[in-house]
Amino acid sequence: MSAHLSSGVSVETVSRTMEALLIREGRPVVYHDIATGADLPVSAKNTASPTGLLPALIVAGEAVWREATGTGFGLDIVRDRDALLGFRLRGIGAGSFTTVMLATMEATAQVTGSGVVVASDLNALWSAVTKRVEQNARAQARSAPGVSP
Repeated sequence: MSAHLSSGVSVETVSRTMEALLIREGRPVVYHDIATGADLPVSAKNTASPTGLLPALIVAGEAVWREATGTGFGLDIVRDRDALLGFRLRGIGAGSFTTVMLATMEATAQVTGSGVVVASDLNALWSAVTKRVEQNARAQARSAPGVSP
């Protein structure tokens, strides 16, 4: 018996759809290596793979969705030493295919400059959104009636 979440949204379907979108749009993906300063190209197949950049894309998409709705996707991401970034997306336990894809497409658009997806910018996007969500939560808690700091 598996200990991980059963997937409410098919990771395989999300992966195939993301790959098809990247190919159809002809949008190249690069990862900026800070150590060398080089922009490393990443194929659509590796970008959309659950052991490629997909975990980072989905986490950024989840942050965008959480900021808009207050809910996440119930992600099951595990360490995987054989994965491109060291993590594998194992399951998406909440949300719908549509919300996962739209939020992930929005996150991808936010890290696209001059027609190129800069995958290394996903962490900055996630951090900025997370900070705004936390600030909004604190502001709402302070303004709630009967609540004292």
